Amino acid sequence: MCGPICAIGITGGFVFSRWLGIDEIVLGIWLGALLLSLSIQINKYFIKKNIIFPFSFWLVFIFLLLTTYLPLKNKFEFGWDVPNNFCGFPRIIFGAALGIIVFCLIDKINNWLIQKNNNKVYFYYQRVIVPISGLILASVIIQILC
Repeated sequence: MCGPICAIGITGGFVFSRWLGIDEIVLGIWLGALLLSLSIQINKYFIKKNIIFPFSFWLVFIFLLLTTYLPLKNKFEFGWDVPNNFCGFPRIIFGAALGIIVFCLIDKINNWLIQKNNNKVYFYYQRVIVPISGLILASVIIQILC
């Protein structure tokens, strides 16, 4: 699970990406996709272990969001009043929302392609390559536009 060590690692990655000059929206895209993916995997683990409770996915997802963004908020003081916000939101939060949307859309497209091919993948590791390629494409587009 993503706990204090994970939050420290994410904060370190955030510092490193700022040092490299990567836009916070791009970082948010990957962070949002990672949090969504972790939430899905943890929820699958709970189901496998018969730990079923109402809204389990959403509780896990909100827990991961809070344990990720609260340490970043305190460390870097991003907030709603910062002048470099994007569409009224902090850039990293906007990027995370965009990453969650992009990751969901890519997953839907990937599942549609697999179903179209009689529930078989077109190439080895398609379930990994297609989402990562889509996130890379979204990151390049956002980096160019912003």
